[in-house]
Amino acid sequence: MLFLLAPGVSAQEEVAAAPTGGSDVVWRIGFWEVLQQTFINDDSHPFYQMTGTNRFRAGKGFFGPTFLDPGGGNLLPNIYNKNVDGHSSQDGMLTKIFSNIPLLKGLPTFSLEYIQPTDYLVGIGLSFAYTNIWMKDEKVKAATTGADPDYATPLLRMASHFYMFSASIHPFGVPKTDDIDVFMGFGISRVETTLRYGIRQNPTISEYASVTQTELSGSTGNLPFRRMGIASGGDSFGFMLEFLFPGKTEIIDNPFASNTIIDSTVYNSTYNDRGGALPAKVGMPGGITRVSWTYSF
Repeated sequence: MLFLLAPGVSAQEEVAAAPTGGSDVVWRIGFWEVLQQTFINDDSHPFYQMTGTNRFRAGKGFFGPTFLDPGGGNLLPNIYNKNVDGHSSQDGMLTKIFSNIPLLKGLPTFSLEYIQPTDYLVGIGLSFAYTNIWMKDEKVKAATTGADPDYATPLLRMASHFYMFSASIHPFGVPKTDDIDVFMGFGISRVETTLRYGIRQNPTISEYASVTQTELSGSTGNLPFRRMGIASGGDSFGFMLEFLFPGKTEIIDNPFASNTIIDSTVYNSTYNDRGGALPAKVGMPGGITRVSWTYSF
């Protein structure tokens, strides 16, 4: 009876193939990041390169959340600081476009990655990410230099926006649910930077700096970088720890190279501890560490 009741399969019928490929594709969104910026050596801080002032030698980079700062109460703290400081007129093309977003007045930091399988063990991924930094002279001075009067340091406040495209290899394949995803790759970033720079009121050179004097500048450049990190896999919320290593490409125009605000001879004797001409462009070689929440699907 079992043989009689069992459904028959003729030679012409084929068993439906199990779906492949598309079901293994993973999309991963990163959000609510905390970012830390470091530099490769004592002389590589962009403020030290720009001004030649020892107070910036071995200085600190940016550290903190780039979205929803609980301390300041701002959704986009770095963009808020930039706008309050009046940088908007010098924003780059993409930053100006995104500044038209209602209420936010800027683009929230995020990442979006597409990971697909290959005919081999590894997976490959394509990613776009946006982040930003805000550095001001009072906070980035080297911790080992001790206290100094404000007027002894040139005024500098810098906002940088990173629009990053990258490709990566995932050596253990497309991440599955509850897996850990390891990845490495290369990319290039469009970096749009604005600066407020100047000289504070300085009683030691009152003839030249009787009042604080500032100006604005902006620049845009393309910065290659290496990328590696670790992330949660699967169809759920998780985390991502990502390391970006920018190259030594000089992408930021140095306004002090062409305009020291005050007489250049007085500036060099007062602020330029390195001596010699200041570079026309500077970079930010070192590392950027991003920690963010993710959602994969």
